[in-house]
Amino acid sequence: MNCCNVCAGALGEPVYRSAGDRSFTTMNTPVGGRTEVHFCARCGHLQTSELPDLAHYYAKVYEINLASAEADQLYQIVDGQPVYRADHQARVLRAKVEFPPGCRVLDYGCAQAATLRKVVATSPEIRPFLFDVTDKYVGYWERFPVPTQWATHQVDPAWAAGMDVVLSFFAFEHIAGLERALADIKALLKPGGTFYLVVPNVLGNAADFIVADHVNHFTPASMRYLLAANGFDAVEVDDEAHDAALVATARLAAAPVPRPPLPDAVELGALAASARQMSAYWNEASARIRAFEADGDGPCAIYGAGFYGNFIAASLASPERVDCFVDRNTHLHGQACWGRPVVAPDGLPENVRRVLVGVNPRAARGAIEAVEAWRGRGISFFYL
Repeated sequence: MNCCNVCAGALGEPVYRSAGDRSFTTMNTPVGGRTEVHFCARCGHLQTSELPDLAHYYAKVYEINLASAEADQLYQIVDGQPVYRADHQARVLRAKVEFPPGCRVLDYGCAQAATLRKVVATSPEIRPFLFDVTDKYVGYWERFPVPTQWATHQVDPAWAAGMDVVLSFFAFEHIAGLERALADIKALLKPGGTFYLVVPNVLGNAADFIVADHVNHFTPASMRYLLAANGFDAVEVDDEAHDAALVATARLAAAPVPRPPLPDAVELGALAASARQMSAYWNEASARIRAFEADGDGPCAIYGAGFYGNFIAASLASPERVDCFVDRNTHLHGQACWGRPVVAPDGLPENVRRVLVGVNPRAARGAIEAVEAWRGRGISFFYL
């Protein structure tokens, strides 16, 4: 029997099953097998059946922004200029957490620790600590702007009860054993210490619903319950500070806290309806892509070289007609996606008149309207 990772309640039949036997991970890597997503009617959590041998996957296969110290995901375009995710995360973190001189801060599951790197660049009095389940990022940690301590695979026992703040950026969506992970976090914090975590908001980004290596798809309700049920108080979950993500802050309680109430029926009903809508959206997406493909001739391009763009490419009947991928993330320019070059918008060939838009549907039309180089070119757009 499948049980919820948040509240341990029994999960029923999946609310979503992918149509084909291939799914995509965070790294846009295809993996075999169907994606199945369950909705927990007790706490409002959404959960995907986990990949086999998850520990090996994160230790040996998974990697994020490993190409260079500057590599990052594009967060948004502001006044025509790119804003990258780590910069935005650093601004939000500084606004929500106070870092007194000598504050001991651990980035848990940190990869390059790009956000903490930016924070300590302006607050060098912070004492940073770094941890990840792989040693792939040690080379970046060795070049951290201030002296730091780090550990791989297992946290250093000497860190126990010694951290003022523990950070987690986009890690807990990958962790099946949430109670065990939170026990580790609590063991690292000083009494009254702050846990600060950022995870995808499945209600704000439909891609999170079907990413194969995201075993958890948090909602505000399930995140609040998870933290309060595991020994934290002063829990706050913000779904506005970061587009398409939840930003949670919580304090390690000084004394045992009673188990919190589960979300009420009204909130659970709304979450269940949202889950059904996302399931229907993805069940129809491939057919809509193929219908647009069949309705025209000549080469096409895909706008967005991330998850949505890769999903579109995988859904095409004739992917060889894709001339290029277009992306405003300068870190991707010159790379290849599906064997096609990734170019800036002004690099779209003149003979391409059809573009399939592969970015978050909530922001897709605004993103295309902001591309001045395409105005007046008579391009037909497909929106997921």
